[in-house]
Amino acid sequence: MNMEDYAIIYNPASAGGKSKKDFDYAVKCLNDLKVKYKLFESEYMGHMIELAHKLAKDGYSVIGAGGDGTCNEVFNGAITSNTGALCGFIPMGSGNDIPGAIGICPDIKRACEIIAEGHSSKFDIGLATTDDGVKRYFLGIGSQGFDAEVTRRANEGKKGPKNYAMTTVKTIFRWKIRDVKITMDNDIYEGRANCVAVGNGPSYGSGLYICSKARMNDGLFHIAVVDMGKLQLLREFKSMYSATVYPNSSVHDFESHKVKIEMKNPEDEIYYCQVDGEVLGKIPVNYENIKDGYEFIRPKIDEKAEAFKNEYGRYFYDPCE
Repeated sequence: MNMEDYAIIYNPASAGGKSKKDFDYAVKCLNDLKVKYKLFESEYMGHMIELAHKLAKDGYSVIGAGGDGTCNEVFNGAITSNTGALCGFIPMGSGNDIPGAIGICPDIKRACEIIAEGHSSKFDIGLATTDDGVKRYFLGIGSQGFDAEVTRRANEGKKGPKNYAMTTVKTIFRWKIRDVKITMDNDIYEGRANCVAVGNGPSYGSGLYICSKARMNDGLFHIAVVDMGKLQLLREFKSMYSATVYPNSSVHDFESHKVKIEMKNPEDEIYYCQVDGEVLGKIPVNYENIKDGYEFIRPKIDEKAEAFKNEYGRYFYDPCE
C-alpha cells in the first residue's frame, strides 16, 4: 500500500472533547512509524461523512480517529463514495466497540501499527432503513427500545462512560416495556421486549456483549430480544460485560439475514432505533446484512477477542461453562 494515501479524519469532540492528548499521541506514533498521511478535522455534525466521502473519491484510504460515532461517520462516507477505498480506525473514544468488531483493541499505539502494517480484509456490514427514509450502514449493533432511548439521552448530555451509566439508571426507572413485532427470514416474534439488538458485531455500550454469538463473516445478524424486569435488567449488565448472559430464559435469540422491527400496538409510544451509537429516529426499521460488504484495515488476528480471552480465560463467543 502507498502510505502517502492515508487521510486521518479526527473528531475533536471525541470522548467529550478530552481526546486531544490521545490524538497528539497518535500523531507521534504515526510519525515514529514513518506513516505518511494528511490530517483533516471535522467541524460539525455529519462533517466526517462529507470529508470521508470526498477524500475517498480523491484516492485516499480513510482513517477515523475518535469514538464510535467518528468511526461510523467515516465508514459511511467511505462506502457511499462507491470507490472501495480502504477504511480504518484509531480508537480514542469512550466506547470503541466499532473498531473492536474488526479486532482492534482500544490501544492507540497498536492501532497505528496496524495501519502501518496495512493488512486488510472484507467484513459483513449492516444497512438500516427507517420508514422515514433514513439510511445508515453500520458495523456493530442496531438496537431499539431501552438502550436506544439511553443512547438518545446520553448523546444529548455530556459524553463518556460515566454519563452513559448515569443515564441508564435514570432512564430505567421511567421505562415502560412495550410489545414489538419482529419479522425475520424464518421467524416472527410478537411480544414484550425491553430492547431488540440486531448484531452484526458482538458488543455495544463500551463492551456489553449482548450479541456475543454474532459473527462478522456469516452473512447473518444475531438478534437478541430482551424481556426482563427493571431490576433484572440492571443485574444482568455484569453478565453482558463478561459475555455470560446466555443461556437466559429472558433473552430470546435468533439469526436472520433481514429483520423488520415495528410496534405491535400502534397506540403505544414508539421505540427509537440506533446503530453504532447513532440515533436514526423511531421504528419501524428494516435491517439487511450485506455479506463481505466492505474492506477494512485490520490486524491479522482478532486482537480484541484475544484480549477478552486473556481477561476471562475464554473467548466471548464461547458457550457458558
